[in-house]
Amino acid sequence: MIKANDLVLWVDDADKRVVAIEHAERREPHGIGWSDPIGAHYAEWRSMSTAQRVQLMLETVIDLATNGFDLKVILGELSKVDEFKALGRQSYPMCRALTWALVGKRLEPNTMDFDDLLATYGGTNGKNETTDRR
Repeated sequence: MIKANDLVLWVDDADKRVVAIEHAERREPHGIGWSDPIGAHYAEWRSMSTAQRVQLMLETVIDLATNGFDLKVILGELSKVDEFKALGRQSYPMCRALTWALVGKRLEPNTMDFDDLLATYGGTNGKNETTDRR
């Protein structure tokens, strides 16, 4: 898992690819056309609060989705970020959206919590893992 302050989100506008990488890895995706619109490479990001980073991640999801990127892939990549994935524990709409992205089913925390939904339906430990869709 990646902490929000360590995130670097890489996007490829031409091929509509998205990759969330931890800043400490100091690597870039292979190929031409990748850019990093948000993340730990930027001083502004480092000076933001966690809430501001999560807000910018949500805004970036909307921006990328309205520019033709696959919403499921965007949500899945950002779910590698602890604080973003935690949104699934905080609201029904985000629980539905993130379970759809991570396990392919729109689930609500009616009889079990978000982490248990992921573990039960996705075969993952909701607190520590995400499904890799690459």
